[in-house]
Amino acid sequence: MGKCPTEEFYNQIRQWFDPVKHAGMLPEMAEKMLN
Repeated sequence: MGKCPTEEFYNQIRQWFDPVKHAGMLPEMAEKMLN
């Protein structure tokens, strides 16, 4: 099974989303993309 662009994008988001989330900040772009 090959990786779809969305999966790769989501994996990248998770890599920086965790530390950002712990800092109590949520980028609007990420919020819109995840919703």
